[in-house]
Amino acid sequence: MKIKKGDWLNIIGVFLIVLGIVHLIQTILAVEPIHVFWLCNHVLVFMGIAILFRSSFWLTAEFLILFLGQFIWIINFVFRIFNSAFVVVDYRIGLIPVLVHLLTLPLAFVAILLLMKKEKFAWTGSLLHAVILMPFVLYFGSYYNLNCLFEPCVTWIPNFALYPFFIFAIYFVFIVFLNYVINWIIKKSSKR
Repeated sequence: MKIKKGDWLNIIGVFLIVLGIVHLIQTILAVEPIHVFWLCNHVLVFMGIAILFRSSFWLTAEFLILFLGQFIWIINFVFRIFNSAFVVVDYRIGLIPVLVHLLTLPLAFVAILLLMKKEKFAWTGSLLHAVILMPFVLYFGSYYNLNCLFEPCVTWIPNFALYPFFIFAIYFVFIVFLNYVINWIIKKSSKR
């Protein structure tokens, strides 16, 4: 029995929502409720909903805002796992957060390709999400360093006085660039 494109989208959407809700509950109970404002802790629920509603705009917007931070987390995680083969590294993290970080981007990208719709201005949805999220991030300040806005979350990224402005500018430029790249990939894929 062949699974249709719509069925794959439904499977991915439901999986992301369920994984996201389990992760949110775990975050609220095990850590602190404020941590729901980390992008990696709530974006996958929005992605799952966007997939189920077949909203390529919102799926792409959420993918764009999540990509850079998630990608840095994955690089850091893989490096520490590799490094732990030689040195004992205290990197205790649960299965659910690891699945969230490792599976969200690939599954969302597959869904974007399945929807096969170019969204030239999806970056505006990312910007809207950032604007809505910013008051919470600023209110709780540097104590929680939500979304690594106040200082780097990994040691291999340098910290300096203007880091918050620099990281915001880098994120914005990267989101617009990645939006262009995704549209280019969809354009090339649709010609096949």
